[in-house]
Amino acid sequence: MSAGVPRPLRVAALAWALLAASAARASAPDFPPALLGHESVSAVEAASATFFNPAALGTRYPSELLLAWTQAEFGPDLYRGVASGRAGGLAVSHVEDGPSAVTLAGATSGRRLRLGASLSWLGGAADDRRATDLTLGLLARPSPWLSFGATAAHLGEPRFDGSRLDRAWTLGLGLRPLALSPRVAHCWGPRLTLTADLIAGEDERADVARVRLGGEVELVPGLALRGAYQDDGDFQLGVSLLGTRAGYHGHAAHGDDDRHRSTTHAVSLHRAEDRTVFAGRAERRIAEMRVGGHLGDDALAGVSLFGGDATTPVASLHRQLERALEDPLTAGVLIDLGRVTNMAQIEELRPRVARLRAAGKPVVAFMEYGGGRGDLYLASACDRVVATEEADFGALGLRVERRYYRSLLERWGLRIDRVSVGAYKSAYRSFSVDSTPPADREVIERNLDQIQELFVSAVVVDRRLDRARLLGLLDGRLWPSAELAKAGLIDSVGYREDARRILGRRCGLGDRPRHVKLSRVEKAERAWRIPRPIAVVYASGAINTGRSGSDLLNGPYVGSETLIPQLERAFRDPEARAVVLRIESVGGSSLATHLIHHAAERLKRETKKPLIVSMGGVAASGGYHMALPGDRLFADRFTRTGSIGVVYVRPSLEGWYQKHGVRQEEFERGTEMGAWSLGRDWSARARAAADSAIGVTYAAFKAKVGRARGLDPEQVERVAQGRVWMGEDALERRLVDAIGGLEDALTEARRRAGVPEQARIALAEYRRPRPGLIERLVGTALQDAWARIARLPESGTIEFRADVEDE
Repeated sequence: MSAGVPRPLRVAALAWALLAASAARASAPDFPPALLGHESVSAVEAASATFFNPAALGTRYPSELLLAWTQAEFGPDLYRGVASGRAGGLAVSHVEDGPSAVTLAGATSGRRLRLGASLSWLGGAADDRRATDLTLGLLARPSPWLSFGATAAHLGEPRFDGSRLDRAWTLGLGLRPLALSPRVAHCWGPRLTLTADLIAGEDERADVARVRLGGEVELVPGLALRGAYQDDGDFQLGVSLLGTRAGYHGHAAHGDDDRHRSTTHAVSLHRAEDRTVFAGRAERRIAEMRVGGHLGDDALAGVSLFGGDATTPVASLHRQLERALEDPLTAGVLIDLGRVTNMAQIEELRPRVARLRAAGKPVVAFMEYGGGRGDLYLASACDRVVATEEADFGALGLRVERRYYRSLLERWGLRIDRVSVGAYKSAYRSFSVDSTPPADREVIERNLDQIQELFVSAVVVDRRLDRARLLGLLDGRLWPSAELAKAGLIDSVGYREDARRILGRRCGLGDRPRHVKLSRVEKAERAWRIPRPIAVVYASGAINTGRSGSDLLNGPYVGSETLIPQLERAFRDPEARAVVLRIESVGGSSLATHLIHHAAERLKRETKKPLIVSMGGVAASGGYHMALPGDRLFADRFTRTGSIGVVYVRPSLEGWYQKHGVRQEEFERGTEMGAWSLGRDWSARARAAADSAIGVTYAAFKAKVGRARGLDPEQVERVAQGRVWMGEDALERRLVDAIGGLEDALTEARRRAGVPEQARIALAEYRRPRPGLIERLVGTALQDAWARIARLPESGTIEFRADVEDE
């Protein structure tokens, strides 16, 4: 074969040729009787896998019930029934006036390799017609177009009906030629399947092995023709008619031997939906989805001294909108809004809504309780907006509150020693000053102006509103639904059934459309394997050393000992050709940030794979430092980034000890050891040393920014000084390369990885580990939080941390 042909294809072609060449040879053991028409150990799926290759259980459908009746032309009838789930199956078969069998099967899950086993209890009227039989199965699917299967049957060589069941080995090869092209593999690939199986007895010569060649072609979605030909001249022809959740399968077997002539009829019910032309109008529906809470990349949950942290993961929302777009049964979408926040994440939902509308699938927003700016921002992207009469809309303006605790701490005898570099570096400043400095005030006012303009300009266009009228509604007053309807910000006042009626009419489904939650509706997976050429690593929360978790000081945080191994696995995954780092972090420990930054640069250098960075709601200070190794940086318009500066914080209890009569005596070796003690305020010398230390760190930070972003020192200094920039300001100052969300970053990663735009892929995602029950409820124990505070002076408290406000 040509050297240009991929090695797996050469191996598959050689195996196919060898199997076909054996077709004219004598045969030994028989293949099991067909159920659907051409069961190959390499291509069997779902429930029927219980009989033919248990390793294939759970493929195509998560669960299935199948009942079959085989009517032999000369001989007894055969009845079979099987129920399967993702990892197991239970089957019963019975020969008329003959033996019966009960089979229990199980399988492992896996993308490339699956293993399975089945245990059968054979029984009949006589004592010698009872036995236990064991079969092992293997299924390997290294690509969307290639599948290998194997079974080892009768491993225990049981005696049944007066004779021994000899071990039999079956090898199978499956090919999907149309799936060789990544551009059409997901749509046309599963429409044509070719198979070849070889079965041989353990004690038989190889030249008497039996061969069966088979194939299946799906003429239109839901109508499949299949057949198989054996080396002894027997052949089967069959047809399948599939509805969305049910199917009919029939085939006829022919052969020179009268015993091999039969017809089989089977019906099946399955949980996941098939795409089919036989779906009736009654099956068309609208999809309903709930969007609420503070959106984020990960489900962050924890409790800190400053309040609770809870994040609604946005991945499920993306999947539901994508499913609604590609699902032919879904005619429109009803979005149930409930106090949704994080404008950067909401902005990434709006293009998905726009694609639905462009595809002729209307989207209606419904607000039962009212909402805020986030709800209205997403609702304005929809075709229609409905709110209940009782709903209220308040606090639609913007407000930032800064509280300062210096005087309170002084009365308690507490002190926070703090030094920072950069006039705009505001993290922890509320503990060391009594009012907002001019630099902080400048940033706050600028960010408020930008956030207001982004919101107003979008909503004015979407809702065709007068700008002055909209600004009047954003004054912070509480507005009833009727007022917003009068102003045109919403379309009508009504209830859920009214929103459904409006959407149903726009979809052509009438006043009472069928409605489903797509998050609970699975679709049948036809592809043998979906490639994962892009890896996505999520970095959500403050940055700290150790493993990712949550504590009572910082709330949820991302740990270097969790994130670095995830980056390692992502870059070293042989299938991944590009890595996307998704950041939603205000920064944190400088040590952890440096370690993560170094790991990303090292892995890029060692693997030669591109790294694309996507910034969520905030990727500032340490979050921005972590982004610098990226080959291309994306930020949303609402992303807060930059904050190139350094802060050093150390609590002191000296005054508190004095107020409460605590006497402290000191014994030390080293004149500057007192600077590390929680029991002593900083001296002027200690403060100068801290200033010097963070100055060195700040210079290193700026140097890395200059090298990564192609900026000279003066340009870096102008954009640094701890200042937070909104997305478009960051783009103008060359801190990022483009405005866009995670989807845009993935598109760039595909381009650099050479993945065709039309090719269907899955993502290899690396998310924060799921915390334990206690940690989910209250975070890390109080003593762990205190231990973290207490050891900060020993490990150093230099931090890249930004202080940002929610919009």
